[in-house]
Amino acid sequence: MKKFKNKFKFLKNGYFWIFIGIFLAGAFLRAYNFSPWLHFELDQSRDATLVGEAVENGAGNLPLLGPRAAGTFLRLGPAFYYIEYVSALVFGNSPSGMAMAILIFSLLSIPAFYLLLRRYFSNKITLVLLMVFSVSTFMVVYSRFAWNPNLLPFFSIMLLWTLLKSTDAEEGKRMGYWLLACAFFFGVLAQLHFLALIIFGATAVLFLSYKRPKIKPIFWVGSVLIILFLHLPMVINEAKTQGQNSKLFIEAITDKSDSKKSYTLVEKGVRNVSENILKYWIIISGSQKAEIPELRMDGETGKYDIRCDKICRDNLHKGVLASGFFFLGIIFLVARIFLEKIPSKKDFLVSIAFLLAISLGVFTPLAFDMSPRFFLIVAPLPFVFLGLIIDGVGKFLRIKNLAWALGAVLAAFSLYFTIGYLSQLDKAISDQFSIGSDRILKQKTRITLEQQEAITDYMESFYKKNNYAVFYHGQSEFHRAFAYLLDKRKIPRDGISKKDICRQGNYFLIIRTQSDIKKYDSYFEMFDLIEGQQFGTLTIFHLSPKPAIINCERPDESKFRNYKNEGGAVAKRFIWEEIFEEESEE
Repeated sequence: MKKFKNKFKFLKNGYFWIFIGIFLAGAFLRAYNFSPWLHFELDQSRDATLVGEAVENGAGNLPLLGPRAAGTFLRLGPAFYYIEYVSALVFGNSPSGMAMAILIFSLLSIPAFYLLLRRYFSNKITLVLLMVFSVSTFMVVYSRFAWNPNLLPFFSIMLLWTLLKSTDAEEGKRMGYWLLACAFFFGVLAQLHFLALIIFGATAVLFLSYKRPKIKPIFWVGSVLIILFLHLPMVINEAKTQGQNSKLFIEAITDKSDSKKSYTLVEKGVRNVSENILKYWIIISGSQKAEIPELRMDGETGKYDIRCDKICRDNLHKGVLASGFFFLGIIFLVARIFLEKIPSKKDFLVSIAFLLAISLGVFTPLAFDMSPRFFLIVAPLPFVFLGLIIDGVGKFLRIKNLAWALGAVLAAFSLYFTIGYLSQLDKAISDQFSIGSDRILKQKTRITLEQQEAITDYMESFYKKNNYAVFYHGQSEFHRAFAYLLDKRKIPRDGISKKDICRQGNYFLIIRTQSDIKKYDSYFEMFDLIEGQQFGTLTIFHLSPKPAIINCERPDESKFRNYKNEGGAVAKRFIWEEIFEEESEE
């Protein structure tokens, strides 16, 4: 009986129940109305189409390359598609079924982050940081839809944790096995985002060079083999295309750099630091209104000029606070590295310093083309900064509950903004509203799967009446999503052509409700408006072609656009079925 009681002694620990409360709060914010409020637009519909094909027709239809790295012609590895595929098999071949994997890994990132933080911080400060992490607007937003960067927080956290375990002498013979685990997480992480490959690859190499852990050669070889095995689909595809993917990437980088506006290294450096300051602040507080003056060089005089417009001046105090947080975090990090005596804790700080330095270096050339998703790669850093500041200030002021107080304030701010975001998703189907500046997703308005399904119901109702194909135009961010939803219902569809207008067709125009309707005058010149119906932030117009422009009776459905195998200038992407067929023929 005594042994039995000892096994469950943790149930009497107050910190355990605080952890459970934090986890449940984070889970609620991530999972509440997950499917109806799902963000399902261009990238999500593209991935769902590809993965859905594999679910319906067999795993042989899975590709050997993954999504394109944004802004280049490089394709990433296919790990994200394989994860979505498994998710769809378990939870259903639907947008929400595929996105369930993102939700699950997001939930797992909470206990994973606890393990990482406990490498350095006390239980109390770790739970304070975890509290802020679990309700962080930035982290919650990116956990509620399917996108390859959204898996980055979990895999980056686990990579850092296993990297530290693999170099911890106290682990003894287990160090080699932790190295194998680290290789696995890196092998997946490298396929989620190209910058993650560079940043964490460099961080791991530098840290391992710094530590030089005494691990048997077999584990080093095994780690390399694990990474190669996880990248095997890419290797096979490259072999089949004579390295086409890599060649196109090099060409794309060259073309892109030639066409970009040039900035001086000073301008890029200042802009990079500013972007990091603002994004770190958003991650820990949820506030998106902080502003920092910009530095620009006058092309004629060659002199630098500091610019700060009215919006900047009105929110400059928030920018000062964000800047103070960022630089104070760096100061505490550097100071603690020199002062820390415990090897395992010092290793934690050094790994964070490597990650910070490398990410700042990699982000500098991209400073004027930074995307919020880049900061999913370094998501642990702002929270580590916060922990160092709370710990340092608490020890200096000797205030017993300062950590809980500061953590509660930041968590309250984040919770306020997170609830505000969820409220917008709730109202998206019924109300039209302005969301202001969105520095997390860069959306113009909120659009949910619930709305898109309702609009698809509306279009389907006309198809059921006359059995005519659906022709529609939708704005770029959601046009393809409607193609996916119509295809799932086996409704023939295509975009509106301004050349071929058939009598037997159902015609629709779908736009954001806030859009300037005058931009679509060309459609109203060709079509008569039957009715317009608002679905909150989206509006659909039912159109009828004017007799003068009708030039066919019934459309040829075989010519309708198919999104399944688009290539364009992108490298040829084989599917496994093609590889197996070639092998069998040989």
